[in-house]
Amino acid sequence: MARLKSLFGQRAMRRLHGLLGFWLCLILGWICLLGTLTSIGHELDWLADSSLRVSVPAGTAAGDYASWGRMEAAIRNAHPDWTIQRIMAPQGSRFAAEARVLMPDRQPRLLYIDPYRATLTGEGPRETVHATLRQLHRQFYLPTVGGINIGVYLATPFALVILLMLITGLVIYPQVWRGMFRLRLRAGVGPLLHDLHRLIAGWSLWFLLAIALTGMWYFAERLLLDTGNRLEPLAPKASSSAAPVLPLDDLVARAQAAFPELKITAVYYPRRKDDALRFDGQAGDMLVRDRANKVYLDPKTGAVLAVERIAGQDFWRRWDETANPLHFGDFAGLWSRLIWFVFGAGLTALVFSGAWIYWRGLRQQRDLQRRRQAVKRTSARAAA
Repeated sequence: MARLKSLFGQRAMRRLHGLLGFWLCLILGWICLLGTLTSIGHELDWLADSSLRVSVPAGTAAGDYASWGRMEAAIRNAHPDWTIQRIMAPQGSRFAAEARVLMPDRQPRLLYIDPYRATLTGEGPRETVHATLRQLHRQFYLPTVGGINIGVYLATPFALVILLMLITGLVIYPQVWRGMFRLRLRAGVGPLLHDLHRLIAGWSLWFLLAIALTGMWYFAERLLLDTGNRLEPLAPKASSSAAPVLPLDDLVARAQAAFPELKITAVYYPRRKDDALRFDGQAGDMLVRDRANKVYLDPKTGAVLAVERIAGQDFWRRWDETANPLHFGDFAGLWSRLIWFVFGAGLTALVFSGAWIYWRGLRQQRDLQRRRQAVKRTSARAAA
């Protein structure tokens, strides 16, 4: 029992908490900062690129967009020899819709479409601010080697570090609620940072747990994929005939008839002759990404090949679709993303303030040891 107490007691947990936060603070803080910015990455793109900003026409309700077929026509009329890969619905009422396309030389491009007027507003960069931040946060922008995404395996284990720091922090401060309302503003920098550290940690417990669990799931998800295990069913195949593709609005109507509750947010075009056309969207389910609900159609015959609903799926399939919006707060528009940004900034502050507190404690211990040694030397001289 005494040995267990020494291993899991407050003193040991305090040391582990401090060592993790101090030695890993630069990498962990960098990951947390990038994740925080990723949560508002779409808004950063909107601020950085005027082509993404659209106005709501007079007499038109916000969100009353043109049909998918009209947005597709805007692309084909301007660039008839370009290949459309996907069209994404706007991120907000004043955002442009986005289309990923390939030029005749197979170079990718990003096009922005006014969703109300169905006109092109401009081209975006190959990698948006949001995409760049997400890749840096998720995998350090490291390349895939031999089919293995090395960056994911390097970045995601830091979710376990967050979980360990959460557990050790609760052992160190079991009455965490006492620090949620305490802030000594006139006691000096040291006590103020201690209070801020405990205050942010207390209010962020739910957030730390969500980030840790979803981050660890990304590791497990990548491992499952790399070992040939999928939670999602394989996409069905369409006919490979040379028949012409049906108009997109007709295909949208067929998809809506097959899945009336689906609010379509993305159209994924076939990349090969026998690929299906895919419609992703939301269907009133709480905390799931758009691709949790989808409809596959044969683009040449209009036949519905598959309808996938997240409702009624098992726990692991549901969790797989929930992890992403729960990790980045992308489930209730701007407000949820702003909440995740605030708590993400708090998590980043926790990492660096904790490292500073640990370093300050080490310095104070060294100073105390030097003073004690000086007193001993003085006493020894006096005795001699």
